[in-house]
Amino acid sequence: MGQGKRNIAVRFFGGAGNYTDVLAELCQYVLTENPTEAAVFEWLTSNTRATSDDGIQDRIGFLESIELLELESDRVRLTQQGIEWLAETDPEYLYGLLASNVHGFDTILQTLLDGPKTDAELGAVITSEHAEFDWNDSAGPAQHRGWLQSLGYIERSNGVNALTNDGQELARRRSAEYPYFERDEFYTQTELEEELGTNFGAYIKGINPRTDENGNLDFVVIKAREDGPYSDEFGKEQFTYIGEGLPEKGDQRRTAANGALLDQADRSTAPVYFFYQPVDRDDLRYEGMVDIVDAEYVSHGGRMVYKFTMERLEIEPAQFEAFSESVSDIDADEPSLTDDEEEFTEVQRRIRSSAFPKTVKSVYDSRCAICGNARESPDGTIDIEAAHIYPKRENGRDNVQNGLALCRLHHWAFDTGWLAVSDDYRILVADRPDLEGYEEFAALENEPLTLPADQDHHPHATFLAAHRERHGFDP
Repeated sequence: MGQGKRNIAVRFFGGAGNYTDVLAELCQYVLTENPTEAAVFEWLTSNTRATSDDGIQDRIGFLESIELLELESDRVRLTQQGIEWLAETDPEYLYGLLASNVHGFDTILQTLLDGPKTDAELGAVITSEHAEFDWNDSAGPAQHRGWLQSLGYIERSNGVNALTNDGQELARRRSAEYPYFERDEFYTQTELEEELGTNFGAYIKGINPRTDENGNLDFVVIKAREDGPYSDEFGKEQFTYIGEGLPEKGDQRRTAANGALLDQADRSTAPVYFFYQPVDRDDLRYEGMVDIVDAEYVSHGGRMVYKFTMERLEIEPAQFEAFSESVSDIDADEPSLTDDEEEFTEVQRRIRSSAFPKTVKSVYDSRCAICGNARESPDGTIDIEAAHIYPKRENGRDNVQNGLALCRLHHWAFDTGWLAVSDDYRILVADRPDLEGYEEFAALENEPLTLPADQDHHPHATFLAAHRERHGFDP
């Protein structure tokens, strides 16, 4: 132990798919019998297909290296990590020990998110990703894969490996940029600050918006106390939560905290973590993510307060990120104009709808695609909007290829049919010289759009053609 990360995992007894079953039996034996190393060798010889002392020694050494077992005065003992894993044989806990102590496990999960791979293909990716060591053992990928099969994260058919549903979920969580917490687990303030990378000060307030280095909302932490001043029914799937502001200070104001939740009620742009503090504990229990489905400014107890309606979400931050990023999915062939009604749940639609304007404005560098300007209001706010090419009111897709970043004037002009765009990204102007405003727009005829640097983010011809047809532009 303490020798740094290993380059290669070691197979265990029981065959790929059954490592953890045999491992749990061994750990139970070690815990109850406090055996000598020789006794462990004898147990493995009697209960597995072990054929050599060298093979047993390799496997015991591997379990030491991932911090499950330790040798002490010729006795084999479970570490604290080993005891915790044995208590519930949680596959994700064991995966964490493997990934922390052996190179390549996270690499395999992320690679398989892109699609099924053979052992050789997995080995090639690990070799590429970990150039710091020369991995020339062709059996290496199979060693890793055997553990992942046993944990239920990989299934194998005809020599090809693919992620199970549990494997996909874990892979997305492991790659997520958002903090991750276990539901129903308790966390101290110090633990929360460490995981969230923030400092709450003397105590954790009720509503805690956190921003990234650019000042954009990154996530929100909400705390409810069992002995709090409001009788909110936090045990329900949907409940109300009163905003920030003590009763003695009168009506609640739109503080940064209340404003963050009001914004989330309009558009779900960031994960909202919900924690609950029982009256008899100092630490907080993680309840999962919530969605702010409604916000009202109402009379309550003789003053005006913000009342937020919250709904518990059965998704994790990584899934929030995945739905948000799906706005950038690229259609190589002809895309459908609308989203499949059954493809996304209501919450998933909210997340995608919220991600759409942020994504579109980002790829266009917050400049209007028609006039090329990054218009600013007097307070310095960039006044650029994200327009659907095929309209949202017709269930137009929340996809970057169905979007244009436009200033307010040209957003209005595009939506009302004054302007359209040709397949070669030239501006078209409605032939209505009899109407006021025509002369201003006519100057734009045949001018090129200001487009994103990445061609994958350019408007798709399918959406542009549908927009022209809706507004009577000649084919």
